[in-house]
Amino acid sequence: MIAAAVIGVFLLFCLSVAVWGPWWRFEGMPTPEEWSAVFGASALIALAFAWYQIRQVDQSNKALIASNEVARQVNLEAVRPRVQVSLEATRSVTKVRGAPVRGTIHIAVRNTGASSANNVRLSVSPPFTSLETFFQPGMMPEHFGEVNKFFDGSVRFPTLSPGKTYIWFLGRAPDLFDDETGVPRRWEVEAEYSGTASDESFRDTFILDMDIEKRIELPVDPLDRIGKDLEVVGGELGKITSAVSRGLSAVGSAVGKIRR
Repeated sequence: MIAAAVIGVFLLFCLSVAVWGPWWRFEGMPTPEEWSAVFGASALIALAFAWYQIRQVDQSNKALIASNEVARQVNLEAVRPRVQVSLEATRSVTKVRGAPVRGTIHIAVRNTGASSANNVRLSVSPPFTSLETFFQPGMMPEHFGEVNKFFDGSVRFPTLSPGKTYIWFLGRAPDLFDDETGVPRRWEVEAEYSGTASDESFRDTFILDMDIEKRIELPVDPLDRIGKDLEVVGGELGKITSAVSRGLSAVGSAVGKIRR
């Protein structure tokens, strides 16, 4: 706006010269040199203001670019795949209430994101292993040979769809949690995969720590508990039915003897 004002003043000055002649030469008016200095200073001010406006526009553009990048990252986080590797323990429900807690430990791989994960590579250090007591004689090496193939750093899941879960047997609880024979108690798993766009790549690291996982609470599934309780009630009813049947048979035999 200052530049426009300077141009406007200059045009008015030229117009005044055309109408009244060189009026600035009147006594007491600025000399040509002084007018040149005024216009020179005004030009410098206009240039400084123009530079300031250009700088403000540049900063605004940079802020807009940064804001767009943040928005892109937020959108990406909302729709990206998320491969997750964890240890999961399931609790076994027995007919006896208050029995010691026992269960099964699995290695789980799942995609918890909103889109498919492509070219999933998993690697683990050290390799997974467990206790021989959980397997038939000689079967543990074969089992973990298959398990560790999925964690050797090559693509084993060309596509891992959202919501899909894959599990591998690791051992039984609490035996494996309480083991002190030297079986690894901590594994580091790295997952590398891509999203639906060719330029989207992700890398996550997961720590599977037995000493942490063993402290996770394993609540009893209410439906499983009810099912076991019904089995107990059914068994008791069966015993009562059998006892009544035997009693009736005994009474019938006694009545028959009396009649004879």
